[in-house]
Amino acid sequence: MADLSTGIQRHYGGAAIVQRVLAAVADSGHDVSRLTAEMLYPYDQFHWRSLAATRENAAKLNLDASMHLLDVGSGVGGPARYMACSFGCRVTGIDLTEEFVAAAQELTERCRLSDKVAFRQGDALAMPFSEASFDAACCLNVAMNINNKAGLAREIRRILKPRGRLVWTEATQGPGGPPHYPLPWARNPDISFLVSGRELRSAMEGAGLRIVEWIDETEATRAAFAQAGRSPQPSASSMISNQVIMGDDFAERLNNFGRNVLEERFVPISAIAERA
Repeated sequence: MADLSTGIQRHYGGAAIVQRVLAAVADSGHDVSRLTAEMLYPYDQFHWRSLAATRENAAKLNLDASMHLLDVGSGVGGPARYMACSFGCRVTGIDLTEEFVAAAQELTERCRLSDKVAFRQGDALAMPFSEASFDAACCLNVAMNINNKAGLAREIRRILKPRGRLVWTEATQGPGGPPHYPLPWARNPDISFLVSGRELRSAMEGAGLRIVEWIDETEATRAAFAQAGRSPQPSASSMISNQVIMGDDFAERLNNFGRNVLEERFVPISAIAERA
């Protein structure tokens, strides 16, 4: 387990994350001394379809200003800041990668959102939170790095209040065969753990989560990649902007993700569930 955790942190971690993001924001014409969450959105939404997916997933949680949301695998804090700004809710993020947590905290402070958003370093399979302490949760493109899907589902159910809602997105194994690497979450299979949609749903339901909606996002993902491919000069808001944080090879990794979807090696899903 220690070797796996080290491998995941090595994959995602990196030096000078905040400095690289601020430089990109400044290059796009913004005044970083007056940083806002909106300025960061091109760079801090790591999941496929980026900010568009964040908006869609957040809308499914029925959030309001009275609620406390847990973001499992919060990265550098993009979705957490979006949800706090958009709905006025409090958000706590947890992530395994120390560099991400440190960057998330600093960027949030620079956006003057620390009264609404906080981050903890920790393992999603053993979260340092009391039972039934969150009104809602999201787990956005995180579980591909976690082998124990049932354990993750049980832990998320534990921290949710009764009828607390969860949005869980993941690339599940499709019928087209093993995936092409490198990928956004893994440059090789060592830290990538894919299961079929049937297996994932079984793990979630077995943990006591009631599935409200199960969405196959294949067509939406294909459309997003097709649209990006038609753009002659991708803007700062394109998915490739994530290479500012994820590394210069992110474009190749993202293209492989799209190829795997097209070849039905992946089936991207979005599951909405509630604590039963």
